[in-house]
Amino acid sequence: MLKNNEKLFGHFQKVSDAVCAGICWLAAYHIRFEYLPSGQTGLETLFYKLTFLVMGLTVYFFYKMNLYRSQRFTNKFNEITTVFYANALSVLSLIVILYFFAGDRVSRLTIIVYFLLSSFALTLLRILIRNYLRYLRQKGMNLRHILIIGNGTQSEEYVKTVLKFKDSGIKFCGWIDGGELPQKYNIASLNITLDEAFSAHNPDAIVVGYPSKDSHKVDDIIRIHYDSLRPIQVLPDLTLSFIGHSIEDFAGIPLMTINHPKFNGPAMLFKRVIDIIGGLVGLIILSPLLILIGCLVKLTSKGPIFYGQERMGLDGKAFMMWKFRSMRVTDNEDKTTWTTKDDPRKTRLGSFIRKTSIDELPQLYNVLIGNMSLVGPRPERPFFVRKFREEIPGYMLRHKMKAGITGWAQINGWRGDTSIKKRIEFDNFYIKNWSLWMDIKILFLTFWKGFINKNAY
Repeated sequence: MLKNNEKLFGHFQKVSDAVCAGICWLAAYHIRFEYLPSGQTGLETLFYKLTFLVMGLTVYFFYKMNLYRSQRFTNKFNEITTVFYANALSVLSLIVILYFFAGDRVSRLTIIVYFLLSSFALTLLRILIRNYLRYLRQKGMNLRHILIIGNGTQSEEYVKTVLKFKDSGIKFCGWIDGGELPQKYNIASLNITLDEAFSAHNPDAIVVGYPSKDSHKVDDIIRIHYDSLRPIQVLPDLTLSFIGHSIEDFAGIPLMTINHPKFNGPAMLFKRVIDIIGGLVGLIILSPLLILIGCLVKLTSKGPIFYGQERMGLDGKAFMMWKFRSMRVTDNEDKTTWTTKDDPRKTRLGSFIRKTSIDELPQLYNVLIGNMSLVGPRPERPFFVRKFREEIPGYMLRHKMKAGITGWAQINGWRGDTSIKKRIEFDNFYIKNWSLWMDIKILFLTFWKGFINKNAY
């Protein structure tokens, strides 16, 4: 029933979330004013009226965070974190509205109790719904039978994704023109026409995916079967889309944007807040070490304490990145070579601070002023950017994200004298899959694994 009434199920979820939020709000009121000390009386009418505002804000932010779309390909952890995030935004919005428009002051403790109750209850509701859908699919209900056509890499990726999410409820009834792929994934290979497949297997939807060179086959299928009662879903060839894509409606015209990250505005704002707090706290806590290293740099070699080097950052804009100076000062600096393991230019102290990454600590200042982040792709010198963009596919896409002190490539060992191609692969993976949780994970692993690296020269 749910399979044939997905819109109805979406409405059910909205109603259930709204009711859940309303119950939690009223429960928070009764807990605060009936069971906790110093509770006022006579506020029932105000809180009952605010119940509808709370319900509306909850549904609105859940809708904006795409929680009413199909969650077949969303793992449980991501759905739960999204629920928490959307609920937090709704509570923050409630606080702002109450501050500017409420005539009576609403108890802050009530709002805190509500946030805790609603976060737990809304998360539990999502888990119960997910488990119920899993139960239905195990019983052979709420399934979606898919017929695949085509042998493009996107078709294989689609199948791999479906098989990865075992609770998605998607079952393959056959594969037409799949070459050797059906046998590889144990799916029935069909040597019949699409009309014959309709009659023999009665699929719920058709998924078509061919490489660009065979795009005419997609056109043929759509031209012949455009009026089919079964939905036809086309998998575009996104071989050159390294960091993701998005589709939007422009006055009724579908537009696909490739290689442009889908960053969430509020999440990016939180990332900047974390950078400011982290940069400021880091500079304060590490100030004794920074002063000590600065003095040692000055005492052990002639020249300035800090060394500024032009690097390329967000959107390809150049900025000055700062380090503790670890090289001897020369009249003609060579900006076209890498530092080697036994580089004669390094000072005695320089070898140590480079090996331990202490020379990178002044970049907390870069983070604080906004041209770097705590986490992101490591910035490179313009000379090497011009060189690598010609040699490595997708190299320039790393500049879609603000440069970082540490990054996904670095914690996986791709730093210093290692493969540039692999480093770019990890950088682009980070941009494509970025989240605040991923940044926190990278920061934790940076400290856990330590700053010392055998490839840091």
